[in-house]
Amino acid sequence: MNNADFTVTSVAFAYYKEMAGGNFLNIKNRRHNGLTLVLSGNLRLTYAGGNAITAEAGSIILQKAGDSYRLDAAGKFGTEYIVISYSAEPESIIAELLPEHIFRSMHFRRFRDAFEEAARVNASSGICQASLLKALVQEILCSIIRESYHGSIMKADDPAASAKYYIDEYFDRSISAEDLAAVSRVCASHLRAVFKQTYGETPNHYLNRVRIEHAKGMIASGMFTLDEVAESCGFRNVYYFSRVFKEYTGTPPGKY
Repeated sequence: MNNADFTVTSVAFAYYKEMAGGNFLNIKNRRHNGLTLVLSGNLRLTYAGGNAITAEAGSIILQKAGDSYRLDAAGKFGTEYIVISYSAEPESIIAELLPEHIFRSMHFRRFRDAFEEAARVNASSGICQASLLKALVQEILCSIIRESYHGSIMKADDPAASAKYYIDEYFDRSISAEDLAAVSRVCASHLRAVFKQTYGETPNHYLNRVRIEHAKGMIASGMFTLDEVAESCGFRNVYYFSRVFKEYTGTPPGKY
C-alpha cells in the first residue's frame, strides 16, 4: 500500500435514511464524495451511462463528486441506510486508494457503529462538532482502505502476511489461533510454521509483543489505569496483562 496520505476537509452531512420499496431518488452531479452504509434491504445505483450496481445490507457504497445516478430501493420491503457526504484532499489519493463503487467489510458491526456515531454527531450542536465529524469520516475511510489492502494480501496467498496484518489491525480484540488460521486460510499448525519462518517468531508471540508495545505507550502517557490499558490492548484481565508485560519487559506494569 502506498504511504500517501489524505485529509478529510469537510463533512456536509451524515444522515440516517429510509426508503420504501419501489421508491427512488435522482442524483445529478454530486457536490461531494459519498459513503452509504446499507443497514437493511438493497440499494441499486443506475449511473447516467447505464451501468448499474446493487448493494446488499452490510455493504458500503462509495460515490464520487460529480456522479449522476438513480438510487432505488431494490425489492418490495424497502431499505435503511446511513449516508455521509464529505470532501477530502488530495482527490487523486482518495481515488487511488479507495475501492470502486462497493465495499463489503468482514466487520460490519464496527462500521455500523462508526456510521451511527457520525449521524449522532451530525445531529448534535456540541463543541467541536465539525472536527469530530471529520475525524470520524477520516477513520472510516482509513478503515476501508486498510481492509481493502488486507483483502489484496489474502488474494496473494500469503498466509503469514495475512495473519500479521490481522494482528496489527485488531490486536485490541480477542484473537485465537483458530481466528488467525481462518483469516489466513490455512490450518493453525501450518500458519505457525510459516509465520515463524517469515518473521522469526510465532503468531502468538508477535500478538503479545504488539499488545505490549501499545500498552507501554499508554502507561507512559499517565492517562490510563492498568485495567483500562489491559482492556484496550486485548488482554482478558489485568492479572494476565501484568504477567505478560513482565515477561516481555522484565518489569511489572505498575513500576514501568
